[in-house]
Amino acid sequence: MDTRTTAYVLAAQPIFEDLRQVAAQLAGLLVLAATGSKEATPDHPMLRLSRQVFANAEDGVKRVSVLVSEDAGSHYRSLADASVALNDAVARAGGWPLDVDAVLGPLQHAYAHLQNASRALPGFSVVEMSQGCCALIKSANVF
Repeated sequence: MDTRTTAYVLAAQPIFEDLRQVAAQLAGLLVLAATGSKEATPDHPMLRLSRQVFANAEDGVKRVSVLVSEDAGSHYRSLADASVALNDAVARAGGWPLDVDAVLGPLQHAYAHLQNASRALPGFSVVEMSQGCCALIKSANVF
């Protein structure tokens, strides 16, 4: 790996982790909403934290763009696409009552982009969505 790509990987790693964290937090909120939990409220701390972490990650995606090398181009495009999809999911999670399907669609797209990013360069890992809580709930016809 050349030095420019290495610099990109080091800078992109915390951004990727933040995007992954937001996706996981939104998935958790969807689980609460889908199961009818009274904790699934528009002012839930998990949703507030997701918005804060996402804002930081979104800024990071813009900042890291200057470091993108030829080898990192695919990874960056996936990272940027994940950010766009998560922005949509976070925005849709602001409506109440929470429309689980409206949030789940962009969340799944974001996760697919994070999975693509994880395959594009070493050092970026995600849990396969098919093994996650949303897949388990969806298969149980809760959504």
